[in-house]
Amino acid sequence: MGNPSQDELYPKHLVLPHYTDAQRNALIADVGTIIFNSSDNKLDFCKAKVAAAASWERITSVQES
Repeated sequence: MGNPSQDELYPKHLVLPHYTDAQRNALIADVGTIIFNSSDNKLDFCKAKVAAAASWERITSVQES
């Protein structure tokens, strides 16, 4: 085994797991899990450890006016 690369020591990005709406709704994830929803290209946050659409909340941003 060699030494870790700079990218391994200092990662430049975060890759989240990708799920469709159907896959996400069937998933029993830990509370706090964040996924990339490939059905609508948004981030979703798990707020309850139950396999259901209501277990997930969309992570949104608000623009200041």
